[in-house]
Amino acid sequence: MDAKVNFNKGDLLSGEQAMQLAMDVALTGAPFVSPNPVVGCVVVDHHHRLLATGFHAKYGYDHAEIDALKKLSEAEIRDSIFYVTLEPCAHEGRTGSCAKKIATLPVHKVVYGIQDPNPLVNGQGVAILEKAGIITEEYQGPLKEDLFQLCEIFLKNFIQKKVFIAAKVATSLDGQIALRTGESKWITSPSSREFVHELRSHYDAILVGANTIVQDDPSLNIRHPKIQKSGKIIILDAENSIFEKECKIFKIHQKENILFAVRKSNPRNPYKQIEFTDLLQLTEKFWVEGLRSLFIEGGAHTYSSFLSAGLVDRIFVFMAPSIIGAKNGLAWTSHLGIDSLSKKIEFSQLKVKIIGSDLFMTARMSQS
Repeated sequence: MDAKVNFNKGDLLSGEQAMQLAMDVALTGAPFVSPNPVVGCVVVDHHHRLLATGFHAKYGYDHAEIDALKKLSEAEIRDSIFYVTLEPCAHEGRTGSCAKKIATLPVHKVVYGIQDPNPLVNGQGVAILEKAGIITEEYQGPLKEDLFQLCEIFLKNFIQKKVFIAAKVATSLDGQIALRTGESKWITSPSSREFVHELRSHYDAILVGANTIVQDDPSLNIRHPKIQKSGKIIILDAENSIFEKECKIFKIHQKENILFAVRKSNPRNPYKQIEFTDLLQLTEKFWVEGLRSLFIEGGAHTYSSFLSAGLVDRIFVFMAPSIIGAKNGLAWTSHLGIDSLSKKIEFSQLKVKIIGSDLFMTARMSQS
């Protein structure tokens, strides 16, 4: 998504700017809304001047439209236009129906980004608004793909009943993630590493291979000035061999936040263990555990295994302007074996930008 632009109350916004702002504010709640979708709302007056913004801050808290409404006076609500990233909900759950609330107010129009796939909402939110005489419009414009990306975790969860999986790679220009000695700190810039901490916060769990834990001794916590969150850590340790090692991860994270994915449980392992025979089965068990999204951070064998199994939905690549060389380097795809170009793993919806001194790319795996 594009860089955020700051607007003040009273600023004149175009429809595109209003929807972009709604997406920007929506991300503020991304660390805490799971399993709900990330949603943002922008309200403008009939001249299209900014009145208020709102977002879904945490599961069980006010939805974005209600958060915005609480910042408006009765006079400001009259003839206002709402821009919301997802169709207003029609059903009563932990919170009331946003569509029903808006329908009681003198709102002129609601522009929504995408239709909610939930059958309790799908089209019904729109129907409630239209019955009340409020104009509705599904957004169709250059930000449409970004709107789907904003909700992609929720959409896969709800439609496919599967865990959404992203992989993050920090690499040199020639695809190396470390030296063969294990040295890997640091390849990318401080700006990229700060953004990684923000991305971590958007997912229910971070997944890493056992070799990465032993060789890098990472903290895998979220170190961001604006985000305080302790997520789950999943260690892919087929041999169940590292639980007794002196690693930072066991000292930093609470015991209940650490899970081991293993071939066979070991009664000496004090952490929760999930047995698996293949990765698809493992992700299905993660779903049963209540996990809705995973953020894979290495290493090379783990990346290759999930890619080969077709389980990666999105990839984040941070590429530093440096070359390490294959002779002494370790490529992030070193365990991936493609024997024909017809079998190459393809991605779509590519987005590219510069972060610090690095090239940042993100894309969707084509078949996901």
